[in-house]
Amino acid sequence: MKKALIVLIGIVVIVISSFLLYKYYPILEAYYYNREISVSGIKLHMTEDELNNTLKNGEFVPGMGGNGWRFSKEKVFVMTSSIGLFKDKVSLIDTENPSHSILEIKTGDNYDSALSVLTNRGFKELSDNIFIKGNVLIQLRGESKISGVRITIQDPATKDLVF
Repeated sequence: MKKALIVLIGIVVIVISSFLLYKYYPILEAYYYNREISVSGIKLHMTEDELNNTLKNGEFVPGMGGNGWRFSKEKVFVMTSSIGLFKDKVSLIDTENPSHSILEIKTGDNYDSALSVLTNRGFKELSDNIFIKGNVLIQLRGESKISGVRITIQDPATKDLVF
């Protein structure tokens, strides 16, 4: 009787843990990739208040499904989501500033070397210049030289919504 109860409790704990890991995995991914984002102190899953305290004088860009901030001086564009796990938190960072890097990729880098970095990290090409691994999308702009890099983290529960 005691063994059956212990096994049942163990199964319940495993099921609940699995559900929580599945639900919050994008947040874990965000923190993992934040270690390799060097964009004026901006990080994925940062709150809007933290964002505006990190970089001042951003131009607010209203949007459907989220809001954006353009920091022209830094050549950075950031978006937050209006729903889901990333509600009012940074889910997209885009930079054209050669002093910034996302996963060791900078504006001005050779496209082939950037592609090599992404391939070595397990990213697969989703479409032209867009690469995916888990819930993370990396978009490269430019042809032979990178003119911009974007990282986006998707919330699986909302990624198929159209606004």
